Amino acid sequence: MKRSPLTHGRVFADEAFAERYAERHQKMVEKFGHEYAEKLVSRGFYEGRIIDVGCGFGAMNIVLAHRFVDSEIVGIDLSDPLLRLANQSAQAAGLGERVRFEKADVRQIPYAAAAFDVAISTNMVHLVDDPVQMLNEIERILAPDGCLFIADIRRSWIGLLDKTFKSALTLDEAKELIDRSKVREGSFSSSLLWWRFEA
Repeated sequence: MKRSPLTHGRVFADEAFAERYAERHQKMVEKFGHEYAEKLVSRGFYEGRIIDVGCGFGAMNIVLAHRFVDSEIVGIDLSDPLLRLANQSAQAAGLGERVRFEKADVRQIPYAAAAFDVAISTNMVHLVDDPVQMLNEIERILAPDGCLFIADIRRSWIGLLDKTFKSALTLDEAKELIDRSKVREGSFSSSLLWWRFEA
């Protein structure tokens, strides 16, 4: 299943589109941030290094920074307009010293092996040209005892109503993709709109 990073790149290079995207998805992304924060606390995580792979406009990182005040949080993305919005949000929240947003390719993450205690990637798998490479990079930079959260939209009949879901993976395709990657063992869950993998 070939995906083109060029279409995604052109869309998210558009300032107006990026702003509309951020406004439309703000609450959803913040909800993920609160959910992951609860899951991390339940696993005994209170401080460390967190990376958001494909951070977009950074709303999740802001939520996590407020929850884990002794943590360093990094978001990477290729979209200049989204990164600009992310950095503006971090500065407005007074989090500029603990939250960092950087331009980087999720298929070549510029960090050393085992550099992070938590790795998160939301709504990216279906957009990346080589998702297995992205997953392998996430595994590489995550500490052996680190926490991993991957979530993406799930293709189903809803694709008839919303074209966004036509490029998404089915649950079986997502499982096959994870199996082909070097990602550690974990568990899947799914809903009508999403599939998730956690380890």
